[in-house]
Amino acid sequence: MIIKGIKITIDFNQVLKELGFKQVSSVLTPLMEKMVREEIERAEGLINPQAIVINFSLTSVTENEIITDCDSLYFKTRYLAKNLSGCTKASLFICTVGSKLEERVKDYFAEGEQTRAFIMNGIGSAAAEEVAEYVNQMIIKEAEGEGFKTVRRFSPGYGDWNLSDQKAILKTLNPSPIGVTLTERCVMIPEKSITAIVGWKKI
Repeated sequence: MIIKGIKITIDFNQVLKELGFKQVSSVLTPLMEKMVREEIERAEGLINPQAIVINFSLTSVTENEIITDCDSLYFKTRYLAKNLSGCTKASLFICTVGSKLEERVKDYFAEGEQTRAFIMNGIGSAAAEEVAEYVNQMIIKEAEGEGFKTVRRFSPGYGDWNLSDQKAILKTLNPSPIGVTLTERCVMIPEKSITAIVGWKKI
């Protein structure tokens, strides 16, 4: 299922976390706060949140192996297996905020605006997380409607889940309609994109 027209609100405090501001009141100057708010407003016109979601059955979940009813989806990872323990179904998704924001970051660097580039990059990360959470909430509601509860979403690169599995994930999801591709090093383009799996447990 392709999801377009996703509406998110870029959260100011989440952006600050992405930028590394932990002691906001003592570190963030009025000038920096003004710049961050300006870039958030600018970013709202640059992002194009989209996603693709599929649901499938989990044939077997052992201590370090996940077998699904999708031919290309087989994972060998202890961390993910632990997360999916007891689950019989799962949702797999990919989401992105699009490429325009990253192009703006590159333009800022080319213009010598390193601070604004740094801020916009953090905004992109925050926005991608917002989109992922939007999709996650959709999955939770769907699962609940079918008598399931969900476990926390889990992405390649967490724990021992190797990024090389992105190849199988993107092959299955076929994200070309939302403009996402994968490099030989398993980095998604646009980089402000997220893949994740959400397990379903029968209530």
